[in-house]
This record gives sequence, structure tokens and C-alpha cells, in this order.
Amino acid sequence: MGVREQQPNLRRKLTLLVTGLGLTIVLTVGFMVAVVQIQSAITAYTFGESVWSRAQVDAVRHFHRFGETGRFRELAQARQSLMVPIGDLHARLAMTAPELDWARARKGLEQGGIHPDDFTRMILLVRYLSWLEPMETAINAWQATDDLLMEMDQIGNAMEREWLSESPDRSHLQDLEQRLSTLDDQLRSRALVFRLAMGEAARWAAGFLSWVSAGFLALVTLLSWFLAVQLVKLLQRSEQSFRSIFEQSAIGIVQIDPAGRIVNANQATCDILGYSREELVPHSYRALIHPEDWEIEKEARVAINRGDIDNYTTEHRLVRKSGELLWARLTISRVWDAASHSFYFTTVLEDISESHRLSTELSYLATHDSLTDLINRRAFEQQLASHLGRVRNGGEQHALCFIDLDQFKVANDTSGHDAGDQLLRQVASIIQKNLRDTDILARLGGDEFGLILQHCDLDIAHRLAEKVRASLDHLVFTWRGTSHTISCSIGVVPITAETTGISALMRAADIACYTAKDGGRNRVCLMALDDEQLATQRGEMEWLSRIQTAFQEDRFFLEGQVIAPSRHSNRGLRYEVLIRLRAPDGTVVPPNAFLPPAERFGVAGRIDRWVITHVLEALSRAPQHLERLDACHINLSGRSFDQSGFADFVVSQFTRYQIPPHKICFEITETAAVHNLLEAEAFMKRLGDMGCQFALDDFGSGLSSFGYLRQLPVTCLKIDGMFVRDILTNDTDLAMVRAIHDIGHTMHMTTVAEYVESEQAAALLTDIGVDLLQGYWVHRPCPLKDILNMDDI
Repeated sequence: MGVREQQPNLRRKLTLLVTGLGLTIVLTVGFMVAVVQIQSAITAYTFGESVWSRAQVDAVRHFHRFGETGRFRELAQARQSLMVPIGDLHARLAMTAPELDWARARKGLEQGGIHPDDFTRMILLVRYLSWLEPMETAINAWQATDDLLMEMDQIGNAMEREWLSESPDRSHLQDLEQRLSTLDDQLRSRALVFRLAMGEAARWAAGFLSWVSAGFLALVTLLSWFLAVQLVKLLQRSEQSFRSIFEQSAIGIVQIDPAGRIVNANQATCDILGYSREELVPHSYRALIHPEDWEIEKEARVAINRGDIDNYTTEHRLVRKSGELLWARLTISRVWDAASHSFYFTTVLEDISESHRLSTELSYLATHDSLTDLINRRAFEQQLASHLGRVRNGGEQHALCFIDLDQFKVANDTSGHDAGDQLLRQVASIIQKNLRDTDILARLGGDEFGLILQHCDLDIAHRLAEKVRASLDHLVFTWRGTSHTISCSIGVVPITAETTGISALMRAADIACYTAKDGGRNRVCLMALDDEQLATQRGEMEWLSRIQTAFQEDRFFLEGQVIAPSRHSNRGLRYEVLIRLRAPDGTVVPPNAFLPPAERFGVAGRIDRWVITHVLEALSRAPQHLERLDACHINLSGRSFDQSGFADFVVSQFTRYQIPPHKICFEITETAAVHNLLEAEAFMKRLGDMGCQFALDDFGSGLSSFGYLRQLPVTCLKIDGMFVRDILTNDTDLAMVRAIHDIGHTMHMTTVAEYVESEQAAALLTDIGVDLLQGYWVHRPCPLKDILNMDDI
């Protein structure tokens, strides 16, 4: 049998041995981990029993105090303590049900005071090892407490009824307390049985682990000895097979003498470079290196020749026999030959031409937008910083433009992302054709483009920007039979030496672009850095720091406005929560002063999070109010949907404060929903699946298609107050209200009229059939805490 046939057999044998050892170790570790997890779960149950017992004792103590004193604070504390063992009860029912309910089991264990890290192991222990005798005994003892806990809760309810009556019956209260003591003794007895059974389970697990560990340790020792013997045999053959490995290696291996001549090379080296072995062996190694790359790693070559280092790795170009170039990675090692008392160099050669090409492409992709092949924001900001530096060093004049497409989102959402991508490519091509060779165009993200106009003053920049705008003016983009008209808004600012930095420069261009959009779109807005309008916009941006300060100083507060049924009904309480800001001097800042800047400059999402957290926290502290609550309306900004973690945050707050999701109705304005259609739809789908309600606010103001309603899980339609305010005198407004109400009812939605400010308007809206009314005639906004304490509306 030849060497080539022996090598695969040896490798297979070694692989099987190592694999067998590895599997044995994995199984050993698996068994140990499993038993340790069992022990940890048993320990967690033992700890949980102590928490359970303490809570049960606390509940009994507070029930006794309530029975004696009638203080409802004691009753509340008793019920809170009782929730711990009841949570464990629900967890056990979820774990032992025919189909395991993970969510309910985790929620019950959390209520029972168990650490979240122990949830999984505790659930699996009961689910799959309940057949063990100690576990079966423990679970039976645990199950025997169910009726006792329920009876204890009923005793608490009976005590509450007595103390709520005009003349509590003391003898009945004493009987209840006596029964409570009996239940306490019975629960303590069951807890002791549970604790003893868990101790027995822990001892069983410890013994099992010892035997399993010993057995697997013996097996691993035997396999290790066998593997060592085989490895020794393998090493004895390695010297004989070295030459075969050298020849058969797919990586080039070259031996070079101290003078730089090639003294040996394997077949892979010959294949890579295109030479025969006879041509390579007397060849000079330096002659293979591209002349421009010889200086690469020169210091490392000198160091390895002197013996200062043993090896180094470098990458450079080599020249094939055909004259073609290839990129190679070379690892050069210094080897001492004891027989000749001299050294030589072994070079491992890898052809990395393809990976180098991919690296070059990745470098390009890191600085360019893959969709339009324009430079991206990162590269654009580097270019902008470079131009700003040259301006400061003297003489040059440039301008910065922000280009934002008008109506792009409508085309993208209605025709799909493929259409949007094609439109962006077409727009980039049109803009580039209308620029000079020296101008720099970039895609900053979404439908925003940045443009550096080199060597021009503001007048020239304005003309060039107008040329770009005109090239896109009324661009008709057609996709699969659907046509969209696209235009752009452009903000232009000069790049001057007075600019504090590229962030300030880009912010100024962004403000100029926003001003162009705010002025009607499809226009160019030119602003100098000292422009009065720019200063006004900057004034709005100062609200960012004011809002930040308000958060730090806790000057936000909440009010509520009741939403009442138009006719008598059995509906519960419904109201809208309103955010308010108190100025440092104590005055209340109008919402229209701070909310638009917050929306515009990206702080609205933080305000939404603050409102959600504080509303849910307040509701969690008012269980009686929550019981009769039909819906609490919370407004959401469209900017919140741009935040990838917003839905996760909202879900976490529901979990944290244990508020039933169906009690909350999120209000989203029509324009925010349309402009963030995909994001809003995903958010509403996720929260809607939990039970949350959704209202489309200010409906009719955006003049959007009713077709959007089919895509959104909306249950409530709020008619924009601009139509309601003059409904008594304006026939057009009346027709709009009727139309919106009719379409809402057709789609099985509840309709709400805002800005109801008179009895006559309320009567007319009632005749139309509008379900709910909101406005100053119904209720003036008041502090949220007053609504939480309302006995009636």
C-alpha cells in the first residue's frame, strides 16, 4: 500500500478516535450539566417554598390584623402576600397541563418571587421528572394547598364584606379568624411535606451524579489511553510521510537559502506560479516579486535574516511565468538545520487573488451606496470635512445641498420596495447628469441625497440647485402600470470658515431643506449661516435642550380628557391622556410650542416612552379604576415607529406593570400612519395581537385614501376637530363628518368626534350616529390623578 493510500486511512482513524473521545466528553458533560440543573431546580423549589411560606405567613398575619382592626391597608398587604403562593399555583397548573403553557408558567413563577434564571429548569423538572417518587410526593403536597389558598382568599373577601357593612359582626369575624388559623396550620403541614420531599429528591440527584461521573470518568480514561497509544504510532509514521505531505499539499511550500535562491518547491507552488520545478529551483526569490512591492516588509526581512524574529507574514504581488500578477499571502519562517549548522527559510505561499478582489469590493461597498453606486453618508461626511478644512485654510468657496424627494414614500409604499429602489436609481442618474464633474453627490439614506458644489458662491449654488430641482420637477415614474409624480425639495447653505463643524453644517442644510418642504415642496431654499429664517429654525431646535432639561427636572405631567358616549350606554370610563410641560417659572407651556419641535427633531419618541411608562404605572396603582376602565387613549408620534426597539419597549411596560392590554387604546394620527405605513402596520399587528386597541386620530386632515384603513387594525376612528368645530354652520364640514362616520361604521369601527364645544353640536353629532364625543362641552382636561379618583363621569 502506498503512502497516498495510508494517509487517508490514518486521518480517518485519528478522526474517529478524536470524535469518539469528543462525543464521550460531550455526553459526560451533558449528563453532569443535566444533573446539576436538576439539583439547581430542586434548590430553586426549596428556595421558592421558603418564599411561599413567608408570603403565606405574612398573608395570614395581615388577614388577622384586618379582621381585628378593619384597616384596609392590612387587607391590601394580605392580598399582595397571597399573590405569591397563588402565582406558584398558576405556574404548576401551566406546567402540568396536557399542553405546556410556557408563558403562563413563567408569569406564575415570576409572581411567586422566583428568579428568572431558574424559570426554565424549574418548569422542565416538574414537566418531565414528576414521575420520580420524591417529586410526585412534593407535587401532591403542593397540589393539596390549592383549595386551602382559595379558601383563605374567600375568608379575606368575607372579612372585607363584614367591615364594609354598617355594623360588622364581631363574632363572625372571630369565626373567620379561627378558620384562618386552621388553614395556616394545614398549609404549614403541606409545606413541610413539600420541603422533605424536595430534600429527598436532592439526595437522589447527588447520588445519581456520583455514579454517572465515576462511570464516565473511567470510560474517558480508557479512551484517552487508547488514543495516546494510537497517536504514538502515528508520530512514528510522520517522518516517513513528511515528503508525501510536502508534495501533496494544496498550498505552495518553498525552501529558500540565506542568499535568496529557491532550493526546493512543491507541486502546488509550481501550479500557482506556472513554472516547472526545474525552472524554479535555481530561480531567485526576489525575481518573483513585483518590483513595486519589494520594499513591503523590508524591516521584517532584515530582522529574520539577523535572527531577531522567527517568522512573519506579508501580502504582496507575485509575477507568474506568463507575466500575470497574483496577490499572495506569504508566511516566512526561519528554520535551523542542525546537521549543516546553518539556517534556511520555509515560505508558505497562498494565492489570495480572489479574496483580495473581494476585499477591494468590500472596501468600495463600505464607502458607497450599493443601490445607486453613489458615495454613502460616511464617505460624504469625510469629503465635507476635507472641504471645510480647505476653506478654513484659505480662499476656497463651496456650498452644501440637502436634497429630499417629495412623495417618495407614497410610491415606495404603494408600489413596493422594488419600485422604490428603481426610482432612487433613476433619480440618482438624473441628478448626476445635471452636475459638473467636480461636484460630489451622495445618497445619505432613504430618499435623501447630499451634494457638495465645489468652487461656487451662493448665487451659482442656487442656480445649480434650481437646475437639479427642474430636472426632477414633475418626474413621472411608472411601475407596472402605476404612475407616480416625483419632485424634490433642496436646502442650500454655504461652506464657510465660520462654520463650527460638519455637524452644524449638515444640520443647517437639513433645516434649509425642511424649510423648503414646509414652504410647499418642489423648491430650493437658500440660507446663509446667519439667515434670520435659519435662526428661527435654530430657535426651534433649542427646544431639544429645553426638553432634555425638562426630563432631568421632572417638569412633565399628565392630564386627561374624558371621552363620553353620545347616547346612554353601558360603556365604561374612557379618556385621552395629554402630555403637559411646566416651565421653570411654574407656567404651563402650550403643547403646540414644544411638541412640533420634539416631533421634528427626533425627541417625540422619548416623550412617548415617558407617557406610556407613567400612564401604565399610574393605572397599576389604581386597580378599582382599572376595573371599570373601558379604554385609556395614549397618543403616539410617527417618529416612534422609526425606532426599532419601540414595540419591544411597549411590550415590556405591559409586562412590568401587569396592565391588561385591552384597556389601552393607542392613538396614531392619520398622517403619521400613512407616512410610516409599514412600520405602523407592524407595530399595530404586534400590539393588537396582545389585545391593544388602536384609534386613527385627526382622520380627514391628511386627505388620505380610505384604502389605508384596510391595511391597519384600527378599531376607533377620531374625526378631525377641524370638521367638527363648525359643523353647525358649514354644510361641507357636516358632509365630511357624515362621510367619515359612515365609512367608519361600515368598517365596524367606533367613531369619535373631537372639539365638541356646544350642546347643539353634541345633539347634531348624536343624530348622525357618532358613538363618542370629546371636547370642552363634554369635559375640560384635568390632572390625570383626578380622573383616576373619579367616582363618576
